[in-house]
Amino acid sequence: MAEAAGLAVGIIGLSGLFNNAVDCFEYVQIGRSLGRDFQTSLLRLDVARLQLTRWGESMGLGSALDEVQSLFPTRLSSTEVPLAERLLGQILDLFTEAERASNRTQNASSSQTSLAAHYSTADLDGVPASLHQRMHGIAIRRQGTAGLREKVKWALHGKKQLSRLIEDIHDLVNELMDLHPDLDGQRRLCEAEISGMNSEAELAELRNVAANQDKVLTETIKKLLGSSSGSNTVTFSGDNNSGFQLGVNTGTISGISFG
Repeated sequence: MAEAAGLAVGIIGLSGLFNNAVDCFEYVQIGRSLGRDFQTSLLRLDVARLQLTRWGESMGLGSALDEVQSLFPTRLSSTEVPLAERLLGQILDLFTEAERASNRTQNASSSQTSLAAHYSTADLDGVPASLHQRMHGIAIRRQGTAGLREKVKWALHGKKQLSRLIEDIHDLVNELMDLHPDLDGQRRLCEAEISGMNSEAELAELRNVAANQDKVLTETIKKLLGSSSGSNTVTFSGDNNSGFQLGVNTGTISGISFG
């Protein structure tokens, strides 16, 4: 009984760390010094956040804390909880160090005005705008009832700094997933993430952004795009073909001539 109570307390603490780590993404802005890479950079951060919340969802950490005692028999064990706490703590440390580096860069710059400028989500357009909105909404829902902490936003100014932050987060999330592997569950969550995307342009853009960053999501998108493309073709031959052919066939066609 004491062990079960201790595990429940550990998961409550872990849930708090998880929500704090997810919150960190909310305070990051993209400096205008990144120029045309802004939209891709923001979407890469969104994918990193999505991957982290996917792990949390699969472990039940986004659920209400009063339901926590129903989680531990089938999710994280008493051995896995402290390991997960350490990894989430390292993710928090990554954001802290990135923020400090950003402040040092800005303080040392002779062009304070240009570094102070940053992009906002209002600068997004088209497919990137819809993708950001969707991924942001999923991440917020997965946090359950936890609210954002009051914290000043800060900006990433260097492409290398951004790439390093994303890569390090990716490595730590992979370690989290290796603690309690659930590949089938990850795939189901990925399918749910892209289920509302009716545009191939959105899926293709997300696949390109997630490539080399989120393997499960990339494979899920490739599978969906492959199944929707089909392999049926119609060949027209002869000297007098004209007009156009439009339609979708899922069965067989026979006894039809075009003339």
